[in-house]
Amino acid sequence: MKKWLMVISIFAVVLAGCSGKKDAASGSTQQQTVNLSLNHVGATNHFYQDGSLKFAELVKEATNGAITIDVFPASQIASGAKAIEFVQMGTLDIALESTMALENFVPEAGVLNLPFMFKTKQDAFRILDGDIGREIEKAAEDKGFKILAWWDNGFRAISNSSKPIKMPADIRGLKIRVPESKVFIETFQTLGAVPTAMAVSEVFSALQLHTVDGQENTPANFINNKYAEVNRFFSDSKHIYTAEPLIMSLSKFNELSQGQQEALLNAAKEAGEYERQLALKADQEEIEIIRTAGVHVDTFTDAAAWITAVQPVYRQFPQFDSLRQKIQAAQQ
Repeated sequence: MKKWLMVISIFAVVLAGCSGKKDAASGSTQQQTVNLSLNHVGATNHFYQDGSLKFAELVKEATNGAITIDVFPASQIASGAKAIEFVQMGTLDIALESTMALENFVPEAGVLNLPFMFKTKQDAFRILDGDIGREIEKAAEDKGFKILAWWDNGFRAISNSSKPIKMPADIRGLKIRVPESKVFIETFQTLGAVPTAMAVSEVFSALQLHTVDGQENTPANFINNKYAEVNRFFSDSKHIYTAEPLIMSLSKFNELSQGQQEALLNAAKEAGEYERQLALKADQEEIEIIRTAGVHVDTFTDAAAWITAVQPVYRQFPQFDSLRQKIQAAQQ
């Protein structure tokens, strides 16, 4: 009798374990709820936040509440390479981070940070959503990361507290904050600037204390991070386009059921499209907002001079030649 009771008990445990592994994106009453954390660097009024909240909403809806996502804006957990390191360690589940930070863990992503690689955002979206994007996603998986989707960061601009920047000679000698990226450091060294790599969370105080003369980032981040208070010259240079991949630990992703994985991927793509559209709309307004703040705004009227000036950067990264040529050919 005791033997039969033991068999029945073991059988009940096995059944319970099987029911907990049901592959249903919507989840079941017996499936444990998964709570994920998502960190990004944007302020609460940035389109990163809108896109992240949309992502959390879509995932919860698609999984019937089996997966919930807590969103942490403004680098509450970490920023830059540290955020991706936290994903790697399991301290953070998902990071909406830049390709500059990703480059430190997935070197192949560095090709996206080369200067003047993309002509328009539409070109960037098409290329990242296609075979070239998938090639970089595969490289990320080989390093233990899952790129759920490619969101928009934007074309970058240069600001400083000293003088207008129109031509390559204007930037020589200026101390410019750059992201933690070998490509960015090499680009600004080639232009004759003095690049200083630091996380975005440290930039305002560095500008305020004149540790650096200026910085380069997207117009949206210039506005939201209130750099107009410390930098009165702004060049809408569009020197580099940066994407914002939604990054998750591959091992964490693989712990989910197939249905849950599909729900995450579909939600990431849909929320990414939503975030991209918000960013495109913001592009039409940001330069005027910066001007209204009393900042002197210039554009690169002679982009060809800048493109010529950065050609040596390409030669410093021969490992990117194949992907770089594919990206350039896709825009001809």
